[in-house]
Amino acid sequence: MTTNFHDAKTYIGSLDLSGTARGLIHQSAATEATEVFDKAKTQAQVVGSGLMAFREGVEAETREAISDSALLAQLVANKRVDPVADPVGWFKEYAGVLQNVGWTLQDAGWNDYSATGTAADVSEKIIELLPVILGPGAAAITIVTTAVSALRAMNPNSSWITIFSRETQKAKLARFQVGLVETGVQGAIQVSLLACLIEAKTTITQVLFFRFKAEQASFRASANKVTINPAALNDLAQTIRTKVRAYQVDYLSSIKDI
Repeated sequence: MTTNFHDAKTYIGSLDLSGTARGLIHQSAATEATEVFDKAKTQAQVVGSGLMAFREGVEAETREAISDSALLAQLVANKRVDPVADPVGWFKEYAGVLQNVGWTLQDAGWNDYSATGTAADVSEKIIELLPVILGPGAAAITIVTTAVSALRAMNPNSSWITIFSRETQKAKLARFQVGLVETGVQGAIQVSLLACLIEAKTTITQVLFFRFKAEQASFRASANKVTINPAALNDLAQTIRTKVRAYQVDYLSSIKDI
């Protein structure tokens, strides 16, 4: 794992994103009712196949850097690993990029939740699993639940649904991440991540509404607590943003207050 600014900057510069698809959605869809990141607000954004919630108190610059880092990791994983052929390998590549830009992750492993709990569809299952990654804190669970509910309720033509559906659903497989970013002890940034993987016997559409039990699909998830040094992240922010700037309009949704 990269441990210093010079190595991390060199690593980012070495990443090849050539051939990554662009022009996937209209500019108007990506910018409708766009809000800027605001430290005083709790906000959410779709980042490719991820839904990220940012708790009040996280600096706007840090939110941008988190969003750009997650986008970079996804673009690299998309290029290097076929998510249909090797979905777990895709997540491993995704995590590896994040580690190399200063995120501290551990190999949390995957658990099969197909037969546990009472949730009928995917969005209910995500909410059911939130205590696994967030603990019993009511405020944190409420924030992510609100973000998931907002995504579920979005107009099909919104940038949220356009990007999330395109990036998560691949025939009989769906894979995505849900995360909460908040300020931790001594100013460190903590990201709680839940990676989800659904493998079905039929083609998956409208993944959040997909009734995985009725379809006898598998539902696996991997929870991880990530710690990030905000100063180190902000040092790399411009380098990362320059790398992903050309892809932001196609892979980052509008920002929503929640």
